Amino acid sequence: MKNNIDAKNDSMIAFTGGQILTMDSEQKYVETVVIKKSHIVDVGDRSLLKAYPDAEIHDLKGRVLLPAFIDSHNHLSSFGCFFPTWANLIGLTEKESVLEEIQLHARKKPGKGWIVGFGWFDAKIGGFDLTKNDLDEIISDRPVLLIQATFHQSVVNSQALELVGITRSTPEPRCGIILRESNGMPTGVLVEYAQVPVFRLVMEADTETLANLIEARAKELLKFGITAVHDPGVTPAAEAAYQKLHDEERLPVSVLMMPHGETVLDNQLGYRLHGPVTGVGDEKLRVGPVKLFADGATAETVAFSLKIGGQTINSGNYRDDFEEMLFAATEKGFRVCVHSFGNATTDAVLTAFENAVTRAPAGFEMRPRLEHVTLISTSQIKRLAAMGGCACIQPQFLSRAQNTKQVVLDDGKWYAYGDLVKGGVTVASGSDNPGGFMDARDPIEGSVMGSTMSDGAGNVIFPDQVLPFEQWLWMYTAGGAYAGGQEKERGMLKKGMVADLVVLEGNLDPKNPPVVSETWVAGKKVYDHRVLGI
Repeated sequence: MKNNIDAKNDSMIAFTGGQILTMDSEQKYVETVVIKKSHIVDVGDRSLLKAYPDAEIHDLKGRVLLPAFIDSHNHLSSFGCFFPTWANLIGLTEKESVLEEIQLHARKKPGKGWIVGFGWFDAKIGGFDLTKNDLDEIISDRPVLLIQATFHQSVVNSQALELVGITRSTPEPRCGIILRESNGMPTGVLVEYAQVPVFRLVMEADTETLANLIEARAKELLKFGITAVHDPGVTPAAEAAYQKLHDEERLPVSVLMMPHGETVLDNQLGYRLHGPVTGVGDEKLRVGPVKLFADGATAETVAFSLKIGGQTINSGNYRDDFEEMLFAATEKGFRVCVHSFGNATTDAVLTAFENAVTRAPAGFEMRPRLEHVTLISTSQIKRLAAMGGCACIQPQFLSRAQNTKQVVLDDGKWYAYGDLVKGGVTVASGSDNPGGFMDARDPIEGSVMGSTMSDGAGNVIFPDQVLPFEQWLWMYTAGGAYAGGQEKERGMLKKGMVADLVVLEGNLDPKNPPVVSETWVAGKKVYDHRVLGI
């Protein structure tokens, strides 16, 4: 009786008439989902409709309903929201093309301010190397920054070096490299933490401006069926902008803020450990795990230990500043997420998590989270699973995985997505947007790449790591929710969950994938591919 009264007093919507995939292991498929205002009030078979006679019927007409997608690794408040204001260099592999694009961008933005380009590929990732001399030749009267596609290396011109005070006598920064000529003069190439002074300047904005940039970029996610993101690197400035958007009810998507240092790549966030801890907030804006970097994404800054033909080859180094912060964060009651590309790095990270257990507050669930895990061994997977850990992976990196396929290892697997799942690790998926080698925001495209372990061009990379298409959709929903500590509020079509939904048109088939037809946020339709302006 109570349900009927509620239905009369408050509008309800019942979704039925299609395939409904809940992502709930206890009730995987249902025939009807009923929502009231912003939450799911019931799920079950079609007879459920009798309990809600006043519910508005939303006929799926054979389409597929599932929880809306969670992008578990989206740099929305940093590189992401600024990207539309920068020169887009992704896909440009010729030096002349990149320099022409920078000059064109400069003409569109007259004045003396920064000129920034993103997505440059250096020689190690299929492009070409640049120095300050190359940039000085085209623009010498204003600062120029070109950020490599991974975020972990940049090149600047002489004006920019002068502006941030990097000279021949500047010491090497901790966890960073200033590339130099034989006489000690900087070449303009900055690696890892050496980029921080430049990033701080180019991404400096007042709270209102940053909030506007975030809002505009976040709205673009709705067409992909994404209604929630994990932002892995929320600076104090970004946190203020997010809070402003939340207070003014302007957040287009729900955000899990992952606290970070003063700028991206900065592990020094001791000040933030005195603020709200993981879990604080509401369904629209919540504090997530602290984000730390244990390594980078360049040859020098990713620590690998490769066992090939009985021989061990060690390369690169991991950062020496993550462990102390991991311990400090755990002591304060924060969960922690660590960027860890190389297997040697992952060994150090897992050991740090294991040692942090005794530092955790009583009753605290650490839920260790690893980001990227490009190379990992069976023993490492077991260690992570034993700690109740999770991993967030990005299938777009398969687009450049052909080279790793040629390196056959005695121990360890590249892109071990299938092994992680089978080994008991909860796996989430994300885009790393705008980083990488493509626009990877579309979870359907990501699920196609992952479920076929292909590079996006039809080439299968690691067939032994294939997982079903529906499993990948789970990673973009329930898996993402678990990795963010949000499993009690989103990621499944289950009673009490937020009514964030996506309707797909087409079969769940990676060979002929579906498309996003509708996106619903908190019980309201915010995107319909058939209707302009929604």
